[in-house]
Amino acid sequence: MVVFNPLFSDISLDLKEIYRGMGYGDAKPEENIRQYVAEMIARIGEVCEPCFGYEILPVESVGTHDLKIGGRTMVTGSIITPFFRKAESVALFVATAGHRFDEWLHRLRSEGDIMEEFVADAIGSEIAEATARKMSEQLAADVGPKGMKIGNSYSPGYCGWHVNQQQVLFALLPEKPCGVTLNASSLMTPIKSVSGLIAVGPEVESTPYGCALCGRADCYKNRLKQKKQTES
Repeated sequence: MVVFNPLFSDISLDLKEIYRGMGYGDAKPEENIRQYVAEMIARIGEVCEPCFGYEILPVESVGTHDLKIGGRTMVTGSIITPFFRKAESVALFVATAGHRFDEWLHRLRSEGDIMEEFVADAIGSEIAEATARKMSEQLAADVGPKGMKIGNSYSPGYCGWHVNQQQVLFALLPEKPCGVTLNASSLMTPIKSVSGLIAVGPEVESTPYGCALCGRADCYKNRLKQKKQTES
């Protein structure tokens, strides 16, 4: 597994995603809230040690609802699976905000400052996602000289891919990749971590995410989209 430890300053946080995580949707928070978030990000930068890593394995077969990788069958569902049909290989990845951030977040919770914990939690989620985006950039740079392209990243728990399949994903990775562990309920520690798959191959195409196509009512992104359409 190839592992990287980027500096916190090297990952690009999307403030809009942080505000959405705080419940603002597409609205812009008041100036004092924006300042509070900026100050919190600066504090987090002193304790956060992001990490990401990936393992590239050949695709053995692609079914209608599943992929066979490393001798194991991963049931990815009917929405995600088609995006891997042109893949020669798959990058299995983990990206995390790290244990130090996790410990800091737990300390905020124990101190009982609800506002601090709430904002830090939203920022932590975006740190994990931003670290995963940094991983995609690194992966593209690594496979590009070999004539390979990459697709979008997909994670267990979204687009009909059951979160319990994370057990299969982690079984194909080294023990504790980037220090991340998985419990019996398929939840990761540190909690602000992301795992998933990315298609790799010379004919792989970057396509719209499944959330733009599937219309699943139980997806929070579609609920936000439907809410916006109703309000307009």
